[in-house]
Amino acid sequence: MKITPFNPRRPLLNWVLQRGRRLLSFQVHRTGNRYQVSVSPNGERKRLFVWVFTACPNALQLHAALVAGFRDAGWTSVAYR
Repeated sequence: MKITPFNPRRPLLNWVLQRGRRLLSFQVHRTGNRYQVSVSPNGERKRLFVWVFTACPNALQLHAALVAGFRDAGWTSVAYR
């Protein structure tokens, strides 16, 4: 098993959803002991929403709920990591 070193610029999770020609990126980033959940137009630095948590499970639960909600609303998963 290869262990990859932690890279703070690379998100822990990154799902890209598409609806028509629109793409949204749903990400979880770790900075120190904080976890940031964000939604942004894919490929852009500006963010539509940002939530900050001190516990990883809370950030992962919000990320999952956001992705599930958008998929239920007709968005399609086109990429994830």
